[in-house]
Amino acid sequence: MTFKYFLVTVLIGFIFYLLLQPRLDLLRKGVIFLVVLTMLVFAVQPDWSTEVAKRVGVSRGVDLLFYLSHLTLFFFAFVYFLKFKKMEARFTKLVRELALDRART
Repeated sequence: MTFKYFLVTVLIGFIFYLLLQPRLDLLRKGVIFLVVLTMLVFAVQPDWSTEVAKRVGVSRGVDLLFYLSHLTLFFFAFVYFLKFKKMEARFTKLVRELALDRART
């Protein structure tokens, strides 16, 4: 029971921290807010996650949350991989242009 209160406190603190972030656009804030709010609801009523899991064909709520968290982490890893590749291409182009400028002078 103590962990439940700790989890609720941390999630509420995260919501306030999220709302104070000026650089995040409204859509990104909204999606993160909904995810954290869902986590908060499942922390307060853990039986609800089991009911949702059974409706989508997973035996336990913990398993459903585990699968969803792994899919989310995979998505973020893929997005950052694409950003890294794009940044790498821009960096390569910049280095080539710099090398050509120095070769001309």
